[in-house]
Amino acid sequence: MTTNAYLVYWCEEGLESVTPITKYEHIDMENTFRVLNDQEPVRNPVNTIVQNMILRAQFNSQRHYELYAIDCDSNITKQDLEILFNDTPQAAADLIRDRGHRLYSNRVERNRVKIV
Repeated sequence: MTTNAYLVYWCEEGLESVTPITKYEHIDMENTFRVLNDQEPVRNPVNTIVQNMILRAQFNSQRHYELYAIDCDSNITKQDLEILFNDTPQAAADLIRDRGHRLYSNRVERNRVKIV
């Protein structure tokens, strides 16, 4: 179980969204009981949110999107993460990359050799 989880989505132009997802965690647990009771499971909204973000990233590959899930301390809010990205975007991205779970990344590799 997570404490205070978020999806953090950004591209080379900056932060696009911070989405709180802890409130959807119970759905997967409830679906386990639904399946065991021969009931139809319900769709978790997080799946659709992640799919839409990845689809947008793939259609706008020139923007080099990154999508991470991160579990934070209960004192950290969505606004705290937004302020962190606005004040120190590189430090925020590095922190999320280090402590988060990568769901999608089209990050530019600066040292990559171009094939002509």
